Amino acid sequence: MAIWFHSSLRQWHIRTRALIRLTESVLTLAKHPTASLSLSLVGTSRMRQLNRTYRNRDYATDVLAFPADPLKGQMDPFLGDVVICLPTAQAQAATFGNTPDQELLRLLIHGILHLLGYDHERSSQEAARMRRKEQSLFKQLSPIPSLTKKI
Repeated sequence: MAIWFHSSLRQWHIRTRALIRLTESVLTLAKHPTASLSLSLVGTSRMRQLNRTYRNRDYATDVLAFPADPLKGQMDPFLGDVVICLPTAQAQAATFGNTPDQELLRLLIHGILHLLGYDHERSSQEAARMRRKEQSLFKQLSPIPSLTKKI
């Protein structure tokens, strides 16, 4: 298992090791303990640019997932990329009744589930299935350590 982490946010202190361990825990609980992925925390401008480029939507969203093409026979699969807009996550945390760090966890789980093939936009049944899985993983991983701090 490998987690490649990148943050382009200069006004935030990220507890990188804690976030990587949390990402590994999500993968393990989702029954993919040997999978790898890249995780990026970005600002609003970068997320808006990614949405414009890849989804034809001219606004920033909270999380994007870019699944990799699976390589047959690969023992340690690379699932793809999860990109989280930290300012958006921080701003919407209260809407979901979460602390900012809990919201980061919620979005991390959501992005990873997309990489694993879950898609809430496919059907209402798939949306319900994904929501149940998200809630289960979130509950198993709570409480979480402090992950971010605005500088």
